[in-house]
Amino acid sequence: MDQTILRQMLHNLYDYTKTSLTTLLLLSLIFVVFLIGKVPSILLFIWSVLSISVTASRIYDAKRFLEGRSPLTIEDEYRRFTYKAYLTAFLWGAMGLVVFSYIEDSELRMMVFIFILGIGGGATTSISSDPKLTKIYLFMLMAPIVGYFIYLGDKDHFIMAFLISAYYALLLNVSRRIGETLLNNIEQQERYRVTQEKLYDKQDELDSLFKNAPVGVFYYNNDMRIVDFNDAFLKLYGSDPDILRGLDLYKLPDQRPVKMMEDALTKGPQIYRGPYNPINGGSVWTEAKASPVINSKGETIGGVVIIENKTEEKEALDELYFMARHDALTSLSNRRYFTEFMHSMVSKEEHQDHYSVLFYLDLNQFKNINDTLGHSVGDQLLIEVAGRLRNLVGDEYNLSRLGGDEFVIIMPYVATTEEEAKEWADRCSQNLKKVFHSAFLIEDMHLYIKSSIGIVIIEPGVENIDEIIRHADISMYSAKHKGKDTIAYYNAKLDEERRELFRLQHDLQHAIENEQLTLYYQPIVSIKDDQLIAAEALLRWPHDKHGIVLPGQFIPLAIESGLIDDIGWLVIELVCRQIAEWKEDAFHPLDYISINVNAVQLQRTNFIKRFFAILDKYGVVSREIKLEITENSLIENFEQTIEIIGELKRRGIRCAIDDFGTGYSSLSYLKKFSFSVLKIDREFIKDILERPDDIVLVKSIILIGKQLGYHIVVEGIETEAQKKLLMEIDEDLRYQGFLFSRPLSASDFKDRFCTNC
Repeated sequence: MDQTILRQMLHNLYDYTKTSLTTLLLLSLIFVVFLIGKVPSILLFIWSVLSISVTASRIYDAKRFLEGRSPLTIEDEYRRFTYKAYLTAFLWGAMGLVVFSYIEDSELRMMVFIFILGIGGGATTSISSDPKLTKIYLFMLMAPIVGYFIYLGDKDHFIMAFLISAYYALLLNVSRRIGETLLNNIEQQERYRVTQEKLYDKQDELDSLFKNAPVGVFYYNNDMRIVDFNDAFLKLYGSDPDILRGLDLYKLPDQRPVKMMEDALTKGPQIYRGPYNPINGGSVWTEAKASPVINSKGETIGGVVIIENKTEEKEALDELYFMARHDALTSLSNRRYFTEFMHSMVSKEEHQDHYSVLFYLDLNQFKNINDTLGHSVGDQLLIEVAGRLRNLVGDEYNLSRLGGDEFVIIMPYVATTEEEAKEWADRCSQNLKKVFHSAFLIEDMHLYIKSSIGIVIIEPGVENIDEIIRHADISMYSAKHKGKDTIAYYNAKLDEERRELFRLQHDLQHAIENEQLTLYYQPIVSIKDDQLIAAEALLRWPHDKHGIVLPGQFIPLAIESGLIDDIGWLVIELVCRQIAEWKEDAFHPLDYISINVNAVQLQRTNFIKRFFAILDKYGVVSREIKLEITENSLIENFEQTIEIIGELKRRGIRCAIDDFGTGYSSLSYLKKFSFSVLKIDREFIKDILERPDDIVLVKSIILIGKQLGYHIVVEGIETEAQKKLLMEIDEDLRYQGFLFSRPLSASDFKDRFCTNC
């Protein structure tokens, strides 16, 4: 056989059997399950392994061949196909013989019999392009059963054997005809015309196919009247057959697809997809394809419509569309839908002369709730927030959750002047803030939460969506930096501030990498005689443009950009290096130098190992370093931090509580931590001369601290009067502040306190 013909025939064989083999694989599994306990297990096991393996192998062969990945020649590939097809037929024929040998139940036998005959019929369709293959395949499939029926010898079984043989002959005849048709199509395209004429001669066969088609089909003539229809169409869209036959399509209650059918008669194939109301009531989503029917003379004699009920598919697509554009947790619009809404809004005519308002909300302290109470509580809180916001804005405006705890509200076309839009935004922002006034009841807990709100007044004609979103983000962060429960409007100044912060953040990264940050040292002295005891290392950033930048300005940037740990380790490195230099110069009059460390840094992997490695590198002993940890960071990370602090104490590192009194429930923690120094924050000192309450509070802190064995250091003493008052309270106090000395560079510190250098 010619290589081209063989290749095409083999392609047809694989293409036609690809789907049927998958079905056969499924039938094998069903067949095995069905026969469990009815035939010997060992036979069923052997058969199932062989049958499933062979079928899976054939599926793999088809996939590889159709994808052009077969390494074999066409002849070898064809031989492999036929051998495996024969093996499949043999296995099913043999199993039929086994079943009939072991099962006495006539009904069960009949089911198996029909099962195998059905496989034979299906195989005829899929391999009919090769008549020889079909003949041998069907023989191997049916011969065992025919032989068995003949072996039984009674009249009924002879009749069954005859009927199977007749069915075999019929299938061979059908296979031969289909195979010849396929081969003739490959060999000579001219036979297409002859085949087309024969198809018209076989109207009865086509009518049978038409009537039994699984989709709705109907014919109509040039007068737009229904000529005929199949059962599927009647079931899906019709009513009484007598009413439908001859029905004028122009009199259908729903005329939406009729124009498409009319056009098909003159313009060729047409399609309609959309809603349709059938005669028998209801509403469905329809896909109707109309094509002209042309006779052998090339004349249009009517049209044929294939029509399907796509309602379930449409509902599934609608659900997928909804899911793709809505947040799974809150069912609000997601970022994708928000962006689409924005594009739609700016494209409408109203946007050319109306102002719109965008509100960008961020929940304050949501992360703490999530981390402390768990994501389940956090998710429920987001759902409750979404519900309150939805009740407030209704369906008139777009409410979206962009992710995390960030929500956006778009109010289009609210005013024709900027002043009116601003007034509108002010009123709405107050209503938005009221949403968070009352507690959220989650799992019997009353949770209070506030929101930072960024507001953008969208000017008429602005079409850059990315810029609008960026402005919203900037305004929201501006509100967040102002404090809880605040709002901020976008303006160009915020944009410049944001760019300046970005540049500063970039400069900070460069400064850390190149050790451009420097340390200043503020003395800690005895309040009684100003004797130098220790010093606190304070970080400064000499910036080319901004001069000396203080920690209050760049530490928030470091936290936001994730550089805070790098800064912490840099400070430890610089302090240890300085101690080593001073010791080498025989200058080190300090009991210790204290370093500010955030409690979160203590929890990093291998903090203790890395910390002591730096001390060992510079020959610094434990008593020469003290770590200062702010009260707030201690309390927020109490359980994780207390063990690390205990280990540091066991290894000789003393710790101090910094900014004491600015946290909450502070006194209850004093006894639990292994600290040696308690530092009273400057907030309690600056107004101590005018506020008697501060005096009482400071006295109480000093008393409790000393009873627990703490050394007390007072921060921020700037006047003699403050010093005198504190010395009257306790002359054993230590202090630091501008009264004695501002922070000094390392060289200035040495010059001032090195008496023998």
